[in-house]
Amino acid sequence: TYTHTHTRSPNVSGFVGLLATALSIGWCTVSAARLFTAAQQMHDQFLLVAYPCSLIYGVFALLTVF
Repeated sequence: TYTHTHTRSPNVSGFVGLLATALSIGWCTVSAARLFTAAQQMHDQFLLVAYPCSLIYGVFALLTVF
């Protein structure tokens, strides 16, 4: 017979989870900002593009983690 075992989801609210979340936000922000600045040929406006990207990824991470 088959018995279903419940698996627990990893706790991402601890220090390791928050560190992984912060690193993911940073990596995604830099990657997206590089793509946008390269596509629009706005290399001198990297930080201007990266700021809204970081806000979007940060809000998504907050919704996911908490």
